Amino acid sequence: MNDKADKEDIIQFQQTQQQLQMLLMQKQNMQIQSSEIVASLNELETMKDSHAFEVVGNILVKKSKEELNKRLKEKDELINLRVSSIDKQIEKLTDKAKKLQEKLSKSIK
Repeated sequence: MNDKADKEDIIQFQQTQQQLQMLLMQKQNMQIQSSEIVASLNELETMKDSHAFEVVGNILVKKSKEELNKRLKEKDELINLRVSSIDKQIEKLTDKAKKLQEKLSKSIK
């Protein structure tokens, strides 16, 4: 293998690693959001009032518990779909990084 190909592989490997880091951070942020939603759903369940407040921009809007419950569950489902999609991307990039690493290891020997 020539030096130019090795340099291109190294650059591609580094870019893949950076993409993986970004995806892992996105996944972590999504998981934090999901945890917050689950905590909110649990809090809604324990409330005795039939209404609660939702933050919309800079104001609080009074909503029924049922409506808030539905919206939070939908939001959590969407987040879980995004996490699933990110997991698939992570899997593909991890595979790509392993192949590049193997290729680079062989060219060093």
